[in-house]
Amino acid sequence: MRIVKSTQTKVCVDGSLMKEYALDEPLSLSFLTFLEHFGTVKRYPHLKRPYFSFEQEHFISVKGFSGDTTIEVRFRKENADLLADYFHLLLFYSREQEPGRQKMEGIIESIQKKLKTRMPGAGDAA
Repeated sequence: MRIVKSTQTKVCVDGSLMKEYALDEPLSLSFLTFLEHFGTVKRYPHLKRPYFSFEQEHFISVKGFSGDTTIEVRFRKENADLLADYFHLLLFYSREQEPGRQKMEGIIESIQKKLKTRMPGAGDAA
């Protein structure tokens, strides 16, 4: 999976930055399973259109419909410089499964160190 278009960017009421992306293929179960290594994935398969959300505290939240090619990604505006490419990296490394997970853990550790200098305590929970 890869991003083919950023369709919308806006600042939300809570101060977060929301980006809507169009993907080249529908969201897969293997991608959601990959995300479980880095935060909380909630799935709602009983809905008419199966919905999911992913939350990685102090990093990003991702929401969308399983099997859809459009996804909503939010992150804190003040950390946009650190997290703007984070979702791209998750998509890229999810293809590699275990080696990709290990690479993402290194990236997360690096970002956590930077977040800690900005927001003491923020880099501890990811």
